[in-house]
Amino acid sequence: MHWNGKDSAVFQAQKEYIDTAVIPLTLIDGSEYGFQFAASAADFILSLSNTVENQFRGRIVLFPSFSYTKGQDKQSLIESWKEELKKAEFKHIFFLTSDKEWSTMGEEENVMWIPSIPLESMDPKMKNSVLEDQLRQLIPIFAKKWAN
Repeated sequence: MHWNGKDSAVFQAQKEYIDTAVIPLTLIDGSEYGFQFAASAADFILSLSNTVENQFRGRIVLFPSFSYTKGQDKQSLIESWKEELKKAEFKHIFFLTSDKEWSTMGEEENVMWIPSIPLESMDPKMKNSVLEDQLRQLIPIFAKKWAN
């Protein structure tokens, strides 16, 4: 499910089954080197997030990506998001990112750091294969958190 009008009505009717929020985190970097790297990483994490949503449709709500800059206080952002999403009765809140700086938040904050793989030059078949491989690495992490 995506965070949109149609799917939100389904969420409200089936909250007991849809217990997980997923928020992709994308860095905005205006520097000469960082601009292209951040854009490529955003493409990867958004594509992977959609793959996760397809796999777990009916269990998760995929929220729009949150774009941020390096100077923002990551811990307060996470706390704010969690507080807001708890109001909607989500039991699990996951963050997906390719920005290594978030990896220090770690498992206790449900931040999943996945190194970016440039997808822009891949043909669709190869891109899907790469995303499916990455998904297979995430499934046990989701399953472990859901079991607790």
